[in-house]
Amino acid sequence: MLAPLSARLAAALLVTSPAAAATATEAEPAASEAPPATAEPASDESDDVESEAPRSASRTEIKDRRFMVGLEGVVLQAPPLRPDAVRFDSRFIGRSVSMGGLGLLARYRVHPRIALETSVRSGSARYDGRDEGDEEAGSSNVVSHDQVMADVGVLLFVARGETAHLAFDAGLGGMGSSVDYELDRGGTQTFGSGLVRIGADLEFLVKRIAFVVSIRAVGVFTDLDRVRNEGPAFEGRDLPAPVPALQTMLVGAAGVAYRF
Repeated sequence: MLAPLSARLAAALLVTSPAAAATATEAEPAASEAPPATAEPASDESDDVESEAPRSASRTEIKDRRFMVGLEGVVLQAPPLRPDAVRFDSRFIGRSVSMGGLGLLARYRVHPRIALETSVRSGSARYDGRDEGDEEAGSSNVVSHDQVMADVGVLLFVARGETAHLAFDAGLGGMGSSVDYELDRGGTQTFGSGLVRIGADLEFLVKRIAFVVSIRAVGVFTDLDRVRNEGPAFEGRDLPAPVPALQTMLVGAAGVAYRF
């Protein structure tokens, strides 16, 4: 009976002994000094996604702003008038005449490299002349030439940068012309023409604003007999249109547009 009691007493002393306590306290720092788990390095895909985010945002911004409407200043280089009602002094009439005016354009980018455009451009010039039977120097008269052309075309963008875009264009349309003779017996000739054009265009995109520049060669064909003559100067006379049947014009334009 004493043996079981002595065994229990020895077990109790073993648990409460300083050696056992030291062993327990040494185990705690060992557990606490275990190396922390290292996180695996993040993959490069997240960096790629972050770097692509600004690019995709800018592309979306350009893609959403496909439509623009603008105002242009226009200069036209055209052959001079050849009227029969008035005689011009050949010393002051060259092989071409410059006409100034304004223009409106609307352009829609259907594809990053393709755009559709419609435009309306005007030009005006004034001439000094003399009546057909008046030989007196100084009795000059004024002839005003006004024209408006409207066309539709396609632009193909061959070079596209961060801001500047270069395109070649082609299109067709029509033109209406009015020649007003400010004579003692005045009159007006009105006629229409068809046209085809080719040219080059530059766009400079700055957020919602675009600066546009274009230069185009325009072929104009006119039926000289389809002209309306009005006024006392044309009473009893059926005169043809005072322009060549086939002519080439050079049209330059520069302006600013708002992008939607």
